[in-house]
Amino acid sequence: MLKKILKYIGLGAALLLLVFLVMQRGWFMGIQHSLQNKFYDYDSASSEIVIVAIDEKSLKPENLGPFKSWPRMNYAKAIDVLNANNAAAIGIDVTFPDHSILGRDDDQTLADALSQYDNVILASRYYFDGEKKGYEWPNETILKGHPVPGWINIQLDPDGFVRSLPLFAESDKGVIDAFSLALARIYLRAEPSDYRVVNNYFDYSETIQIPSWTEKDKESGEEVHFMYINYFAQPNKFTHISFFDLLNGNLVDKKGNPIDFRDKIVIIGPTAIDLQDDYLSPVSEGVRMPGVEIHANNVQTVITQQFLRDQSKLSLWLTILGILAVNIALFSLLKVRYTIPLVLVEVFGMLVAGIVAYESRILVNVVYPILTILLSFIGTYLLRFIMEQSQRQFIEGAFGHYVNKDVVRQIKKDPHMLELGGAKREITIFFSDIAGFTTISEKLKPEELVKFLNEYLGEMTTIIITNQGTLDKYEGDAIMAFWNVPIPQHDHPLHACKAALENQKHLAKLREKWAKTGLPEIHIRIGLNTGEAVVGNMGSENRFDYTAMGDNVNLASRLESINKQYGTRILISESTYEAVRDHMICREIDQIRVKGKHEPVKIYELICKKEDQTNEINGRLHKYAEALMLYRSKRFADAQTHFELLRGDGPSDLMILRCAEFMKNPPAEDWDGVWNFEVK
Repeated sequence: MLKKILKYIGLGAALLLLVFLVMQRGWFMGIQHSLQNKFYDYDSASSEIVIVAIDEKSLKPENLGPFKSWPRMNYAKAIDVLNANNAAAIGIDVTFPDHSILGRDDDQTLADALSQYDNVILASRYYFDGEKKGYEWPNETILKGHPVPGWINIQLDPDGFVRSLPLFAESDKGVIDAFSLALARIYLRAEPSDYRVVNNYFDYSETIQIPSWTEKDKESGEEVHFMYINYFAQPNKFTHISFFDLLNGNLVDKKGNPIDFRDKIVIIGPTAIDLQDDYLSPVSEGVRMPGVEIHANNVQTVITQQFLRDQSKLSLWLTILGILAVNIALFSLLKVRYTIPLVLVEVFGMLVAGIVAYESRILVNVVYPILTILLSFIGTYLLRFIMEQSQRQFIEGAFGHYVNKDVVRQIKKDPHMLELGGAKREITIFFSDIAGFTTISEKLKPEELVKFLNEYLGEMTTIIITNQGTLDKYEGDAIMAFWNVPIPQHDHPLHACKAALENQKHLAKLREKWAKTGLPEIHIRIGLNTGEAVVGNMGSENRFDYTAMGDNVNLASRLESINKQYGTRILISESTYEAVRDHMICREIDQIRVKGKHEPVKIYELICKKEDQTNEINGRLHKYAEALMLYRSKRFADAQTHFELLRGDGPSDLMILRCAEFMKNPPAEDWDGVWNFEVK
């Protein structure tokens, strides 16, 4: 027991290491992000934010014309109009690194407007060129207006979505806020507290802390501090007014509703598709979001203080450890039919946990716990399978020492029998198997299964050997035996049939005995065939078995498995039937063609010895024979009626279904009444 527990502990450690390596590589994070996209509550755009859109309407030639030819006077006028309407904060999501095409006086017009008001944020950008950090500022004329700069940098995830942006960054002009944070700072009148990140929190002001995380830039090695954007609105859901309408005093949104700019946060930026300032966002649903709206969502994140943060690493690892410990303990004991629903419930529970946690603004990692659930399921049952296979091999090895006494006696007389090689002999081959053994084995503990199989195989083998058979091998619960070797037997098919009947009869007694002790009820299927096979010692010099092989051996094995199709217990081939027909009562079941063979074979059900025949048995055999004759004559309706008289009988029930199918889809004109089995 301790050894078994240690194996499960080792499994847990191995799976934990595997999950750790996957997390270090960042594998499956694309799936996490895709699931995370579904969590956002994106139908609550703030009425405090207005987008002044540089849209298609503004770019029309008859309105303001191409964007690159716009005079800076347009922006100066927009600032004047917005301040005249008491806007609280204005952000311009446009950089002006180059001088106006109309000359420096045009730039000076914008600079004058900027110097007149202290509520305007102007876009700037930083970048890394190798180890060197560069900046894109407004041109020097505009800078003379002393605008408040704000970084418009965003962060693209590997899947191309924007979920975060840098909080602030050092520059040659000091520490600069992100564009959206600078806008929110004016609106909230929030003075900077300290541009430091401590314990994954940024002190945005004396009263506001923003959850964050830090990464090093791959090129420069500089630390960059990020925050999550909490998306409140899908593309085009914020209040929009065309830049052209603003300049012309037509202060209405795109639906024609009047806009009150008093105490509003106004962001001016491109929305026209041709300007290509748009990105994929978690709430896009295939529609790219203008960059100005990404900044608007983050402004709302700050002013509402509905910050998103990752689940702590400690809680994630505690979750993974808990899942591993509980699942391995449960899966090592429970049957598969119980654990599959449990796994589904656990996976569903993790998804629900992700949704519920989002309500508290926590981004729970659901992918790695779900991966842990699946790995614990697969790993535990794989380990169980390996241990059970090892146990079964031990059982098979132990039983493999039981051989027919005649074989031992023959070897003593002729030591040359131990030499490798074989010869063709006519034999009768016996195959048996327990129906539904996998299900039965799951109901028993390993030690109970060993004891149960020992008794079953021992009793069946004794009957085979008593009837002069030679035990070939055990394959788990399956038995292979044959007659007429090594000792010649002129009536070997009859001995094999007697052994098969006695196996079934004795098993019925064992079932009664086992039922009293709570052991499962088992039934076996047996297949018999008589024909030539190669018999002898097969293997290597160090390890060999006295066995038989060939097509006739395969046919016996097929007959055993075909019992399942017909609902029979013992099926024999035509060659075996012809040898025992004077001593045994048999029923012709069908004519079949097994996979890989062209010639059809008739198959018979072994019923009983002739002396055990009753009038009832005789009556059922005649009825089945009549129905089978009608079936082969293609009189399927009449055949079905006759088979109906035997309903409850396995072969008859199967034939009823076949007749019904053939009445719907008649066979070909040259149908020979043979049923083809396409599986082994």
